[in-house]
Amino acid sequence: MFLGSREETGHVGYVPARCPKCAHQGLFSVYDSKRKLTVIALVALPLSQQMVVECPKCNVRMGVPPEQVQQLHSQMITPDKLASMASNGGTQQQIAQPQMPVPRGKTAYQVLQLDPAAEEEVVEAAFKRLALKYHPDTSKSPDASERMREIIEAHSVLTDPTKRARYDQSIGIRRPVKLPPAMRASDV
Repeated sequence: MFLGSREETGHVGYVPARCPKCAHQGLFSVYDSKRKLTVIALVALPLSQQMVVECPKCNVRMGVPPEQVQQLHSQMITPDKLASMASNGGTQQQIAQPQMPVPRGKTAYQVLQLDPAAEEEVVEAAFKRLALKYHPDTSKSPDASERMREIIEAHSVLTDPTKRARYDQSIGIRRPVKLPPAMRASDV
């Protein structure tokens, strides 16, 4: 019987980077995020694990793709090392040089102004709202046609489950595993 799940995050260190959302450049906190599933025997089973980087300014959390975890570990500054650098007079400029590649442009979720966990109905509603606002026939904005192209492209990616899964993986979003429905004692 399924009782619930919880996410545990453990602070691992810091990494110099630039936020793709707010363009803040500095030290980002790195967390090891683990999702655990609790079942009838009160056993917590590991369900998923992912490295997460958090912007200190806008608090956006970005998942790290598995192939970049090793690179992240090589650039990471532990809390003890950071304290040592600060006490030895290390400047913010020395510490905050970005070494990770910076994602370019907006994500499909940002284009449609959505949370990455949004359901398909929410994606459709956001598409309709933005299409009415930026359609070249109704909008007086000079960049309306370009915005409309972005909106249509984001919509086509986020409404196709296969494309969305591939896209999420490419930007570092990992979805929890879907479990079969829990069995009742009478079903056994």
